[in-house]
Amino acid sequence: MAAVMKMEPAQNGVRSTNHDRDLKLNGVDGGGMVKPDPDAKYFADGAAANMDGVQQIQTPAQSLPADNPSRMNDLPDEIQHITENFLSISQLLSRLAQKSHNELQDKIIELAKKPLPIAPTLNGHMDHSNIEDASVENLDKKVLLLRFAQEQHAKWVKALVITEWSKKAGLVSKLIDLKGHLQQQMMTYDLALDSMMTCKRNLAYARLPSPDLKTALQVLTTGNAPWLPDFGYIEPPPLTAKEQLKWLDDINTLLSLRLTIGDYEKIPYHFRNYKISSGRVTFTVEGEFEVDLTIADEDVEKQFWFIDFRFLFAPSPAKLSETFRLHLEVKVNDVLASEGLAGCYRYLHELVLTHKVNEVRRQALQLGRSRWVDTLKIEPLNRSLAIQYWTSRYPPNAPKNWIIIGVHSGAPPPGVQPHPKFKSYVSLRWFRNNLEIKDVDIPLDLTSISTETVLKAVIARHVEQILTAIHAKLLEKPRFAKREASLALHISRTEPTESFLTMQFTRLDTVTIRIDPITGLFALEPRLRLIPAGENNLNMFGKDPVVELERLRNIHALEELVRRGKSLGWQQIARSPIKPEDLRPILNNREATHVLGWFRRQGWNSQFSLLVSLSLSGDQWWLIELGPNHPTGSRIRSHVPLPLTPGQPNLGDPFFSDLTVFVTAIITQLTDVRELCSRRIRHMTRQLPSSNMPPRLKLPTILIRLSEILPSARAQTGDAGGEGGRTERRRRPWAAESVRLIVTGVQPASSDDLASRGIFRAGVSTRNDPYTCVIASASIVVLDKSKFKLLSSKVDHDVSFSHRTGEFSLRIRAGFGESMISSLTSRLQAIERLVEFLDSISRNSQGVECESITLRKVVFTYADPTLPTPAVPSEAQAPSVKREASARRWKVWLDLRKPQSVKVTLEPDNPHVRVLDMLQTLVNAEKGLESLPFWLPMTLSAVRGMEAVDESWHQLQISRRGMFEIFNKSLDWTTLRYTLSSSPGAPPRKLNLDVRLRQRRGEAWWHICRSDRRAAEGDEFDKALKKVWEGKGANWKGLSRAAAGRPAAGIEELLQAIDKVVRTVLEQPPPVAP
Repeated sequence: MAAVMKMEPAQNGVRSTNHDRDLKLNGVDGGGMVKPDPDAKYFADGAAANMDGVQQIQTPAQSLPADNPSRMNDLPDEIQHITENFLSISQLLSRLAQKSHNELQDKIIELAKKPLPIAPTLNGHMDHSNIEDASVENLDKKVLLLRFAQEQHAKWVKALVITEWSKKAGLVSKLIDLKGHLQQQMMTYDLALDSMMTCKRNLAYARLPSPDLKTALQVLTTGNAPWLPDFGYIEPPPLTAKEQLKWLDDINTLLSLRLTIGDYEKIPYHFRNYKISSGRVTFTVEGEFEVDLTIADEDVEKQFWFIDFRFLFAPSPAKLSETFRLHLEVKVNDVLASEGLAGCYRYLHELVLTHKVNEVRRQALQLGRSRWVDTLKIEPLNRSLAIQYWTSRYPPNAPKNWIIIGVHSGAPPPGVQPHPKFKSYVSLRWFRNNLEIKDVDIPLDLTSISTETVLKAVIARHVEQILTAIHAKLLEKPRFAKREASLALHISRTEPTESFLTMQFTRLDTVTIRIDPITGLFALEPRLRLIPAGENNLNMFGKDPVVELERLRNIHALEELVRRGKSLGWQQIARSPIKPEDLRPILNNREATHVLGWFRRQGWNSQFSLLVSLSLSGDQWWLIELGPNHPTGSRIRSHVPLPLTPGQPNLGDPFFSDLTVFVTAIITQLTDVRELCSRRIRHMTRQLPSSNMPPRLKLPTILIRLSEILPSARAQTGDAGGEGGRTERRRRPWAAESVRLIVTGVQPASSDDLASRGIFRAGVSTRNDPYTCVIASASIVVLDKSKFKLLSSKVDHDVSFSHRTGEFSLRIRAGFGESMISSLTSRLQAIERLVEFLDSISRNSQGVECESITLRKVVFTYADPTLPTPAVPSEAQAPSVKREASARRWKVWLDLRKPQSVKVTLEPDNPHVRVLDMLQTLVNAEKGLESLPFWLPMTLSAVRGMEAVDESWHQLQISRRGMFEIFNKSLDWTTLRYTLSSSPGAPPRKLNLDVRLRQRRGEAWWHICRSDRRAAEGDEFDKALKKVWEGKGANWKGLSRAAAGRPAAGIEELLQAIDKVVRTVLEQPPPVAP
């Protein structure tokens, strides 16, 4: 009985003994039983005393006296009190009650979940006549309740039996102690008897015969014992050296005759290698043993005798032990006597093979205790040995790998005639993943036995198989099949550590995959950040190494892309803005290991993202444009594949710089194309190579029709000049029809760029500035380069002109995501104005010379047009005309920074200052800039002559004798008013003259006539002017009622002549008022 159920205070009807002693440990909670005060009848807990007035209570073990032993006092000290596995009956009943209560609750809940029975109804009313419910549901509940009651009843009956039995727990405990003591004594007796028998058996080898003390005493005393028998042997004389050599020669001769004649047919095939020397024959079996035999008789039928034996492999004992040699001598002599040389060879051959297998086992056990600890499992078999390697690689239920080195019988295959050379041998069988590998030849060197070398050779083949399979699968991937990344396999058949697979992860990182020969686990180097986690996944059972390597490569490539791109402004988007199902039409990659990365450049809005799909099928780059927010998520508005490097890109600064430019060019192209479509401007898109970009990155280029973006560039009829000088002409296009727009770079936005967008930078480093500016280049080729010979190469800070190719190059800046079409249009319009101005200068080259021309500012000088040679000299030429004044050149500045408000600036003493407002209005009018080179030289002499007349009348005006006024109505129409003093009481005398530029015989002439000539015919002014109207000068002539002068000196001479005759009127006395 192993345990006792002890009942707490109970009346068992048995007189209490001191078998319990003062202390009894129950073996469960360490509590003890202490005998209470015999005089006490009641206790604090209300427990009743037993029939003898004694009650047992439990107290902590630490409250016992130190000298109170934990055993029964009425038993000897030799008897041990057993308390193990004791359990209190109160604890048992408490647990059983709790369990019954819990099961009752569960049963009630189970019954409550049962469906209720359907009550029978009659005409829609329930029938209550049936007293007993016999429905199936009710019967099931009753059966469950009955079974529960039966199970609980059985448990409590068992508890009752145990309770009744526990009333005799004291006696049973004592019986247990006695039985345990008796069993211990019986065991001690059996051990003593076994020890005596063992000692008797061991003394058998130390037994000596009874000594003959009498004979020994006699021999030791006298040296002779007369009662000993004398056999009469005569000791032969000792052999001399010559006799010994003769004997040995005779034995050698007999051995030679016997082996060549007598026993030649009996010599085994493997004993054919022998030599005879020193009276013995030495049979040598290469790689196994040498045995020395001799003969003791000349009879050829007699047996050979064993002399010596040596192993011919290493490691092996250099000298046989005496015990083994004696055993071997006896056994070999017996075999020679019974089976001859053939039996001797078979015995020794099998002995050597067994010894080799044991040597392999010894070395394997030594390896398992040293370097290969916990990785080898050695199992000896019948003359064989099984060595399981890589035991800790995978779980126990995984496929195993082992080798079996054992003795093979060497029997020929069925149907093959046996040959004497067939012999047993030590073979090696290899089992890989529970399957035997038969088509592999693993060298097994039995001359120099090395278990570790054999294991390395087998493991090297295993490593070769694993790495070759991985290499073959990886080589099928497009990335390695197209040689976009390097993949190399190095195999060693003898040293597994020298077999490895190199796999290029990125352009700079190449990972070497090795397999540890001892543990069989994958080892990767160099130790990059993700390598440890990758090794763990590779070494997990059931994982495909190819899949894990591909996943590790993709994750590493993405990490490097994130790490290097972050420092250059490319931020990774942690969460994909697109649902996976929306990406399926875009990505044609169905590999489970591909990794997606979302990136966004600093300064980009959330509308554009860069998607990178990394896999061994080929990395793919996409520019994703998201549409407006949708209730179900963002939608893809457009996507553009990026033809980046198919192999391993060099993730350096040039790569991300090119990527930024290329992606920005595509985004700008999308924006510009939409802008052109909205304006209904015809265009084409092309992919053109750039010298600043890799060959695969062809920048997107937009070819725009110039006539679409600038309607004024179409061939049309236009006007040139003004009134009196206007000519109808057919305007030809000034440039080719195609305008090429291409993005060339991205730069941090300058303060001026940000200010134009209402953004002000405050202490932000331009390196981390989120605001970027897109730089684009537009080029347009002119049709006639000769028109632009006056134009400098650097037209403006962002516009240049090549005189060799006749091409305008424009540098346009715009914010990210902003269209460049408006900027391009304004620049083209500015160039067109400039072209019109240059065209006008080329047409009206007399008097105008350009000093500098840019899109922002034009500086030129002008003077009078070249005067024609007078046909007839005239004496009427006014000597007061100052030729030096007409030779001066006047400078003009045109500020073109504001296209809609061109500012004209003149020198302070320029005669045209008087009409500056009109010039300002002219250049800002349509085709006004083109007309300006015509008007300035054409009106210079006129305004200069008027200015000279006006200055000459200052003194007269001060003396109030007369006044001269100029009223400019337009550049080609001016009214001059002379006001002369009159007699007292009479109104002042006035003369109004109109000065107009008109065409006369295909040339421009200034015409002067009276404004009120019909109302004042015959007055004093008319009489005075008649001299001019009918006169003639070198560059002017009278027209009867008017006069006309050439635009150069002629108009000045004419104005001087008119002024002279008006002064004559002033000198005459005024008429008397009527």
